Amino acid sequence: MTSPELSEPVADGAPAAERAWAKLPEIIGLPDEGFALWDVERLVRFDGTRKAGFRIIERIEQQLAMNNIGHLPAKLPTDSTCPVLLYRKDVPGTGYILHLVHELATQEVSDETKPLVHQLNMLLEARAKLMRAQPDHPEGKR
Repeated sequence: MTSPELSEPVADGAPAAERAWAKLPEIIGLPDEGFALWDVERLVRFDGTRKAGFRIIERIEQQLAMNNIGHLPAKLPTDSTCPVLLYRKDVPGTGYILHLVHELATQEVSDETKPLVHQLNMLLEARAKLMRAQPDHPEGKR
């Protein structure tokens, strides 16, 4: 993928970089799991820049948040070789499970904690049931 030009205007008036960021959920949504492993360098190049400085990383984190994409580690490093797990927060699947885990790991306990734990448990149970139903699963079909 080529890096977008930050200053290149597009038909709807949004810069090309913003349009590229808006397409990122589609890119990491394939193949329907909602997550992808990138490294910081790939994110930096996707942003149309060359080096991962503090301001660039901050802008990338803002763009990810604006496009409903979470990332682990929760604070992006400036080390360009560091792997980053990107996940969609808004679609069922592994990406959404990662989002729930991240929320539970980083939030203070609140009124939202109990429903999030139950939701995560239900998703994991459903996923485990699907995995057991696979013909090549060690426990076989149930």
